[in-house]
Amino acid sequence: MLLRNVATKAVLALLMISGFAGALRAGDARPSMPYTGTARMDSDGTITLQPAATADGKPAESGVLTYKVGDRGYDSVKRHIGLRPGDTKPFRPWKD
Repeated sequence: MLLRNVATKAVLALLMISGFAGALRAGDARPSMPYTGTARMDSDGTITLQPAATADGKPAESGVLTYKVGDRGYDSVKRHIGLRPGDTKPFRPWKD
C-alpha cells in the first residue's frame, strides 16, 4: 500500500511538472493566463512574460514566456496586458 501511494505521488508530480513545462511554451499558448507576474514589450514587439505566482497564489516555477509578433496567443496577451513597445507592466491571471 505504501509503495503504491509513493508511486502514485511520483506519477502525479511528473504530470504536474510536464503540464507546467507545457504551459510555458508560448507556441502552445492558450487565450487564458493562469499566472501573475511582469510583462515587457521590446521595440520589435516581442512580449516577454515572467510568471511570479499561479492564480491561487502559489509560487510559479522559474521560466519565461516569449511571444513574437505572429505567434499564437500574441494578440490575446497584448490585448489583455495593454502593452506598447518599451512598456513593462504587471499582469494578473485572465480567462477568455
